[in-house]
Amino acid sequence: RAPAPAPPPARAPAPGPPPAPAPAMEKFETYSWDQTDKFVTLYVPVEGATAAETTHDVGDRSFALAHARAGKTRRLVVSNLCGPVDAARSKLVLKRDRIQLRLAKAAPGDVWSALDDTLDRRKADRDARLAHGDLKGASTQQLLADMYANASDEERASLLAAAAAGADKRRGRAGA
Repeated sequence: RAPAPAPPPARAPAPGPPPAPAPAMEKFETYSWDQTDKFVTLYVPVEGATAAETTHDVGDRSFALAHARAGKTRRLVVSNLCGPVDAARSKLVLKRDRIQLRLAKAAPGDVWSALDDTLDRRKADRDARLAHGDLKGASTQQLLADMYANASDEERASLLAAAAAGADKRRGRAGA
């Protein structure tokens, strides 16, 4: 008896429509913020933003804000806020020319040094180094060198300007 013929090869299903392209993701390049005793408010310039286009998520020390329009999504995300917030009391407000995200401070009256905690953490690290680490007992020159080495570009420019002003004053005194 002859073996049974092999079954025909399985056919792949017909291809479906191609997947929709993912929306282009960008950061909001421009925003500002301010604070009162009870709130930290972010101002993001967007003309005519609607609730359907805008989403937000607020955590204890973070927020994410997104706005999608015409296949493009812009986001602003901060995962290390300077202080804790009360997500339940925080809210999104849509104005004619901007999106406002009002973050309710968990501790009313706290003054935030910045929107995120980067500056506060750097200061705490430096204070610990001054008290117990490699900067304990350091000379003024060593302290300034460390300050410059750990500064942002903006802070470096400020330090250089202060050094130049000091040099100018010393030259003025020496010539008198």
